[in-house]
Formats: sequence, C-alpha cells, structure tokens
Amino acid sequence: MKATLRLPHRASYQEYLAVERASEHRFELIDGVIVAMAGGSDEHNAIAGRFAMLFALGLPDTCRYFTSDQRFWIAATGRGRYSDGSIICGKPDHPPHDGQATLNPVVVLEVLSPSSEGDDQGDKRIDFQSLTTLKAYVVASQDRRRVEIYRRAADRSWAAEPEVYGDGDSFTLPTSSTPIAVAEIYRGVLDASGNSLLR
Repeated sequence: MKATLRLPHRASYQEYLAVERASEHRFELIDGVIVAMAGGSDEHNAIAGRFAMLFALGLPDTCRYFTSDQRFWIAATGRGRYSDGSIICGKPDHPPHDGQATLNPVVVLEVLSPSSEGDDQGDKRIDFQSLTTLKAYVVASQDRRRVEIYRRAADRSWAAEPEVYGDGDSFTLPTSSTPIAVAEIYRGVLDASGNSLLR
C-alpha cells in the first residue's frame, strides 16, 4: 500500500528559499514539501570530513571540493537538494532564480545514515544523476568500511549497479587519478569490523 501526503498548499521554490534564509538550519525542497535536514552522527560527520581531505588530494586547480552547505537546484524535478560533499570543476553554475544553488557538480558524496539511506540510494541519487555534469555519485556506509560508486559511462548512461569497494580496495574519481584507499576513509573512525572508534 502506498501512502500519499496531502497538503493544502505546496511550497514554491521562492517560499523554500525564504525559509532557508530565515533559518540557521538546512532544508531540502521535495515535491513542494520543505524538509528539515537531520544532523549527522559523530561517525557520519567524521567520514564526511575524511572524504573532504582525501578528495582534495590530487584535484587539479580548476576543481574544488564543496562542503555539505552547498545547495543544488535539480531542474528535472524542481527540487532543492544538499549532499554531504561534492566536487565542482570550473566556476559554479547558478540558476537565475537562486544564486546560492549550483547546477554543475562532477562528483557528489553521500554518507548513509539510517534516516536518509532510502532517499540517498533512491530519489536523491536519481535527482543528482539528472544533472548533465555529474560523472560519479559516491555512497559511503557509516557502519562498515564500504563505498559504492555509480558512474556515468562514455555514452552518458548510468550503470544500474554501483561499483563496490571494501577494506583493502582503492578507487579513483573522474576528477583525479590519485587512488583513494577505503581504509584511509575510515581510519580513526571505524575498525576493520565496522565498530566505531569514536565511542
């Protein structure tokens, strides 16, 4: 059975921007519903921080790492989205109606959490994959040493299944040929069995 949310009024993108400007918190706009973003766990935030450090290694001068505060406009669905990190090459491209949102990430990172896993692996992934500049959508677990990467092929299609990397594996991103070791992402955060080193 499918549950449908019925609202007397769906928010416009301009109403969403007004809420964002007036709040210290971040929100996403999903199908006219303004949704508060939950804070991450210690492990979630530490893994995202490790990615930031490792992503920056080997980036050419024309590419930059952007934090989770970067908003994205998804024209295909009319949604405002955030990621846990991203890489943009060249200057950020903004839609005319939102000078804070960008349209042109090359890599997007999501660190899974129990509250967001379904969205990060579902609609959010599809939203980001609709952006023509995106080449890799990276999904990292926060309770085991595992990274999944969805890659755009040369024919511009997306692989149906992600490449999966575990402890002992390394991977590269379209923005750099420098290998990133999965063990380095989780160093000081999770042990080899996936137990937190922060508790």
